[in-house]
Amino acid sequence: MTRASAMSHPTQQTTAGKIRSNARSAFWRRVSVAPETLAAVLNGRARKGKAKKNKRETAMEKRERGNAGTEGRADVKSEVARAVIAAMEVGSAPWQRPWSQRCMKPINPTTGNAYRGVNRVLLAIAAAGRSSGEFMTYRQAAERGWQVRAGERGSMIVKVVEIGGGEARSEHEREEAKSQKEQGLTPRALRRYFVFNRDQIDGMPPLDPQPEFPAFDPIMRAEAVVQALTEKTGLSVREGGSAACYIPSRDEMILPARSAFQTAHDWHATQLHEAAHSTLHERRLNRTAALGKRWGDAAYAMEELRAEICSAILAAETGVPMSQRNIEAHAAYLRDWVKVIANEPMAIFSAAKDAEVMAEYLLKLEHGLRAERREAGWVAEYDAALSRSR
Repeated sequence: MTRASAMSHPTQQTTAGKIRSNARSAFWRRVSVAPETLAAVLNGRARKGKAKKNKRETAMEKRERGNAGTEGRADVKSEVARAVIAAMEVGSAPWQRPWSQRCMKPINPTTGNAYRGVNRVLLAIAAAGRSSGEFMTYRQAAERGWQVRAGERGSMIVKVVEIGGGEARSEHEREEAKSQKEQGLTPRALRRYFVFNRDQIDGMPPLDPQPEFPAFDPIMRAEAVVQALTEKTGLSVREGGSAACYIPSRDEMILPARSAFQTAHDWHATQLHEAAHSTLHERRLNRTAALGKRWGDAAYAMEELRAEICSAILAAETGVPMSQRNIEAHAAYLRDWVKVIANEPMAIFSAAKDAEVMAEYLLKLEHGLRAERREAGWVAEYDAALSRSR
């Protein structure tokens, strides 16, 4: 979390399991959700009984009602938002699971391309309980002689496509295309596509066995991320605080003593979360405008969401699992996350996109530091060899 001129640690703790989903049953018929997520939500509804209708419509509900006469479905942004909210409300979003680092690296094995942005988030949710993070379209599987099993449901991903005059699929798309044309922009629309996990497909070659030990030390990799921030950008890191936080006004990361953490992984996972916040500073990505776009709790909650998604990406890349302590500490933001995304579905798109940029920046710094150290090692070896030859 950030503190002083930004955010302070929430004092009230809540758990994701206490918050029930208010998404309508029609949503579940349209969007594929990880099985355990769906079961948990439905079981929660069964115990609670029929909920009273909220008199205040969210932005998603207004759009869904407005599109009811066209295709009978919510617009794509709202479907994505509902899928993410449903996962958060039962605690199965990737940044709420300390064991989810493999899930946060979804890839298409037919193209070798990694899924990014909000698609990374959607497929990380869908990969829960799966043996791998490999996803592909039905056609891509069929072209290689593989067969999606009958009855399997695809997982939604999204893509922005250009649309011509008669290619709009709904009144919502037509209105957006018209507005874009009036602004002199090329009309584009957000379209849904469906992909299937390796576990849903027959005929695929077996996965290569995973090495017993990683090719690198996760703790050293995580340390290098923070060391790169301090050496390359001047970030100040101080141990001994009562809570972990980043203070933008002082460009300082404060962490509790290492003895306060149960494991070394917890310590480093907390460091990575605060490192994500440090990209706010003008010396780095200069993201201070991101806080200025919102006010109060919503601004702070969304910054925490960016940092949480970024932390999950860093956990996947470094091999250091997310800290359960950190996850529990940020559970109090859950209500704000749900509220913001429900009223502004594009918030999850922008948070996921920002988190990708933040993670790329931090990993690039770390990669550069490692390269410099390797080069310095070679130079030292050369100098030593040269001196021996004299």
